Amino acid sequence: MKITKNTKAPDALKLSPGILAVFKKHNLYCPSCKGIGEDTIEKIAICKGMDVQTFVDELNAALE
Repeated sequence: MKITKNTKAPDALKLSPGILAVFKKHNLYCPSCKGIGEDTIEKIAICKGMDVQTFVDELNAALE
């Protein structure tokens, strides 16, 4: 599965331990957030002031 900006965070985190490492690298502690079930990769990136496509690319690289 490829991660897109519309992928829900919990779905992405289930794909690989590398995804969690990317989240931690950016100080994103989403697994402990209450609203994680509704958050998309795009929403997380925008809320943290990150470039959405760069974040998506980094997450997909962690799957390889």
